[in-house]
Amino acid sequence: MKAELAPVRVPGFRFAGVSAGLKKAAGAKDLGLIVADHPCQAASVNSANKVKAAPVYVTIERLRAGRLQALVANSGCANSFTGKAGLRLAKDSCALVARELGIEATLVAPSSTGVIGHLFDFEKFSAGVKDAVAALSADAMEDFARAIMTTDTRPKIASVRTRLGGKTVTVAGIAKGSGMIAPHMATMLAYVVTDASATAAQLRTALKSALPSSFNAITVDGDMSTNDSVVLMANGVAGNGAMKRRDLDAFNDAVASVCSALATELVRDGEGATKLVTVRVAGARSAADAERCARQIANSPLVKTAFFGCDPNVGRILMAAGSSGAAVDSDKLVLYIGGVKVAARGALLVDALAAAASKMREREFDVRLDLRLGRASATILTCDLSYDYVKINAEYTT
Repeated sequence: MKAELAPVRVPGFRFAGVSAGLKKAAGAKDLGLIVADHPCQAASVNSANKVKAAPVYVTIERLRAGRLQALVANSGCANSFTGKAGLRLAKDSCALVARELGIEATLVAPSSTGVIGHLFDFEKFSAGVKDAVAALSADAMEDFARAIMTTDTRPKIASVRTRLGGKTVTVAGIAKGSGMIAPHMATMLAYVVTDASATAAQLRTALKSALPSSFNAITVDGDMSTNDSVVLMANGVAGNGAMKRRDLDAFNDAVASVCSALATELVRDGEGATKLVTVRVAGARSAADAERCARQIANSPLVKTAFFGCDPNVGRILMAAGSSGAAVDSDKLVLYIGGVKVAARGALLVDALAAAASKMREREFDVRLDLRLGRASATILTCDLSYDYVKINAEYTT
C-alpha cells in the first residue's frame, strides 16, 4: 500500500495553523490545532528519553483513558526541562483550548517543539489559540503541518485510502522533524488521524506494528529528542463497524504505510542533508545483531561525512560494522554501495570504487552489507552529514 504525499480531507477532523508570535521569525506559523467533531479513540507512543518534555508527560497521562478530541501543538519552544512550571503551562494550554472548543480539558493533548529550557509566552499562545479555533477547516492540514516545523524545510504529510467493512476509510499523517532524530519508540512529532472505527487497543497495536519499520528505523544524527510523540486518533465516522482479522490487517497496513512515508520524509529532509541512504544489513546471526550493525553504520559521523563527499570509503563502513557489537567476520562479509560490490572475502575491490563513487553522487542510494553468518536482516534509513548540519546546530540558540 503506497501513501500519497499530499494533504487530504479526513471526514470528522479539522485543522488549523496560525502565527502566535512564538517563533522569532515574524509571521511564521507556530501554533496548530487538530480537532475532531466528537471524542475519538486514541493511542500514543512517546519519547524514551529520560529527560521528557512537560507536554509528553501530559500526553501520556491523557492517553491512559484512550480518548482524545483535540491536539494543540506549538513550535518555537519545547517546554522541556522546565519543571513544575512547564507542567502547569502544558495543562493550562490544554484547559484553554478546551474552553475555546467547549470540550473537556482531559480530551486535549499538548505538544511542543523548539529550544529546550524555556517557557513560551502564554498570552501570545492564548491569542494564537483563539485565532486557530476561528481558522479550523477540513482543508487546513498543510497549515497545521507548517505550524509545527522548526528546522524542517517543508511540511510532511502522507495519506492512504482503503476499504474496511465495505466502507472507504482515510488514514492521514502529519510529522515534523529534521534533526535530533534517532528514536526508540517514537520520533519528533507525528500525528495520524483516521475516520475508521477502531478501539484504543487496536490503535495501540497498529502503532506497535508500524514503528519498527518506520519511525524506529530512521536516524539523522544519532540523538533522541526529549519531545518525541506519535499520536493516532480514530473517530469512527466511516462507519466500517467492528474490525475482524482481515480488516485489522488492512488497517494496520494503512497505518504502517503512512508512518513509513512520513519517516522517510523526515530523513530526506534531515538538517543539511543532501543524500538519503538506505543501510541494509543481511546475513546476521540474529535480528538484534542486524539492527545493531545497521544502526552503527547509519549513525557513524565518519560514514555520514563520506556519504556527503561521495567517497566510497569502505574502511569507515566496515569500521562501524565491526565496532557495533554484532558478530562480524571480515573474511566472510560482502559489501555493496549503490549495488556495486566493493569488498568481499576480506579484500577491498579497488577497481569497483569509481563506479561506487558515481552511484553515491545520486540523491538516493543504498549500502548493503551481507555478513554471511545467518539469516537475520535489518534496514535503517539515514542521511549524510554536511557542512550545513554543523552550521544549523552550531547556531541553533544564538
